[in-house]
Amino acid sequence: MRTVRNLVILLIVVGGVLFGVHTLEEATEYHGGSGEAARTTVVFTVDGKRFNHGSDLAATTLWETCVGTLGWRDASTPVRQSDGSYVAEVRPSLPGDTRRRLRGCLEDLTLDRIRGSVVRIASS
Repeated sequence: MRTVRNLVILLIVVGGVLFGVHTLEEATEYHGGSGEAARTTVVFTVDGKRFNHGSDLAATTLWETCVGTLGWRDASTPVRQSDGSYVAEVRPSLPGDTRRRLRGCLEDLTLDRIRGSVVRIASS
């Protein structure tokens, strides 16, 4: 009888620990979601000092890296504007917290001597 009781207690404790770990994981995991608008447009610049492969590749590399961290599948390739900035879009639009994550990635990530600066993020 004692062995059965100990086994039941062990199963309850293990089940409680697994439930707690799963609940904590769900509470802290980023689940994404989309915004209410159709798309989010991002205007950004790149500074590629000592990056010898051109600013178009620098912008694409930085953009693809940052969008990849969001897990967004429908994103355009950055297009150079006449003022030297780049414009890219993601569909559907990004919610506010994801826009902040994207801005932080584009501005804080240094990738192969490439630095980005966000000019504007807008959803429409």
